Amino acid sequence: MGLWRNKHSRLVIVATIVSIPLTPLLLKGLSLLYWDWKSLSDISQAYGFLSVVFSGAALIGVAASIAFQAHQTSISNEEERRAALRELILTSINNPELLVCWQPSRSALSLTLARQLYFTHLIVIQWYSDYLLKRANDEATRVQLAMHFKGERAREHWTDRAADWREYAEASGDARQIRFVDLMDEAYESAVAAGPPIAASSYFAPAPDNA
Repeated sequence: MGLWRNKHSRLVIVATIVSIPLTPLLLKGLSLLYWDWKSLSDISQAYGFLSVVFSGAALIGVAASIAFQAHQTSISNEEERRAALRELILTSINNPELLVCWQPSRSALSLTLARQLYFTHLIVIQWYSDYLLKRANDEATRVQLAMHFKGERAREHWTDRAADWREYAEASGDARQIRFVDLMDEAYESAVAAGPPIAASSYFAPAPDNA
């Protein structure tokens, strides 16, 4: 039933069903140009050959449709999983007493800093999801991460979480997950080598004096 709901699959199936029974009629019409038994025999053989060709093409089309649908389902499942994770993190940020339900930080953090790092984690997860779904390539991700690691909180987040990300990616065995962590590490190391980060306290200009 899922296959029939896919528009592309319906077109392939309907085209296959319609084309095969119409083929002998088309060939018979062409035979009127000759009116000899040899032509009819040749047409019969051609029809048998074409039926095999059409059937094979139809199977390939249906297989391609199923593969496409499976890929779309995988993307949908991944997006739903990421959405659920985002909701959990946002709920924890908005209800700080729930932050202790997550794994502890590798270093002592103030509550404000912990909330900021969890929100930074949420941002990185979005880029991670885009990378896994191939919505972003290596070059685009490098550009994004180079800007990201100019900030103080970005570097603090990766200092705290890099080992966990690496361990999880390697345990999964997924090459693209591992590659994303590699890109994060490379961007972080380049940023550190370039100099100190922009302090969170200096992100914004002081409020103007209303006096």
